[in-house]
Amino acid sequence: MESVAKRRVWQGMIPIELQLSGNDSIELLASATLPEPFQTFYMLVPRVSYLPFVTNKIKEQWLDPMLSMSGTRVAVPGSTNGNGTMGIRETDMWFEYKKQPLKWHYPVGLLYDMLVSNNNNNDTTELPWSLTLHVRKFPQPAKVVPNPSVQSMRDMVMAMIKEADFIRNGSTKRVMDLAKSDQMQLLDGIEHHSFEKYFAIHSIIVTTVSGGNNHHGHGGKQRNSGPKAIPIRFYMASESAQDTADGKEPPTLSAATAAGGGGGGDMAQFHISQYPVSPLVKDDSEQKTTLADAFRVCYEIPDQAGDAFVTNCACLCQGVSVPWETPVVWMADNFHYADCFLHLVVVRIAQ
Repeated sequence: MESVAKRRVWQGMIPIELQLSGNDSIELLASATLPEPFQTFYMLVPRVSYLPFVTNKIKEQWLDPMLSMSGTRVAVPGSTNGNGTMGIRETDMWFEYKKQPLKWHYPVGLLYDMLVSNNNNNDTTELPWSLTLHVRKFPQPAKVVPNPSVQSMRDMVMAMIKEADFIRNGSTKRVMDLAKSDQMQLLDGIEHHSFEKYFAIHSIIVTTVSGGNNHHGHGGKQRNSGPKAIPIRFYMASESAQDTADGKEPPTLSAATAAGGGGGGDMAQFHISQYPVSPLVKDDSEQKTTLADAFRVCYEIPDQAGDAFVTNCACLCQGVSVPWETPVVWMADNFHYADCFLHLVVVRIAQ
């Protein structure tokens, strides 16, 4: 039976408020103001999902009706047909938050935690999350890879799931042994946000171990059923990460913001660290690796410096501030994203 925490995490949603870029509105409708009732589009997006999985809904429920009602015929850019291929392509869409293009290959919940929660950590939220939609002209110089097709997005997610499988088990055998229909069901569960479809297959490739003592057999030896390592990534403002590695005193919230680590969040400022973290501190012990332990391992910092830093920071996963002493194996069982990774955002605590 799936844990309550796992189901609650899967059901996590972010309300999003979309507005069309003024420049795109002028190009499409010859007006910077959209007609009633199309000025704003609201939707709930699963935290574990990806932006390319919602572009079809945006197009069918907002953009297409708006163009139809206005009587505007829009030619697809690059069309060589004499009459023009009409409409808006989903692959031309891209999203922006406070002039920051959003990376489509990051889960929506991770994007929110990086760009909003990293700035608003005084018990404040920005809901609905106000984003700008563009349907023309990707930013130059390129700050975001053009939006992929849904199939390309599915392929990318499957590649991440295989990578997580390799980290956990030392091979991708569990994923590769799935029948083609099971792989399709797993991806369908992600694309269409179906808990039942996704976890019916997820439970085959990822064995839940935090509920019991599955890491060890008789004599304290590790059983094969437990993971060799946990797929985990930390996201932290790059200057703060370097200061920590150099053993400097953790900067204050205001200093981090001035350095570009907060304030709406430039994603280029984030340092991403990934390392195969063991579920146990030592192979011959039963002491479980905590988030604080994993942080020190990923950033290769001494215990004392790591302890000083985490005291002034919070660890966000799925929008929840998780205690640093939480075992990573429990987090991996309950707070993982759909790609089977733990994505952890380090947020400074206001002093």
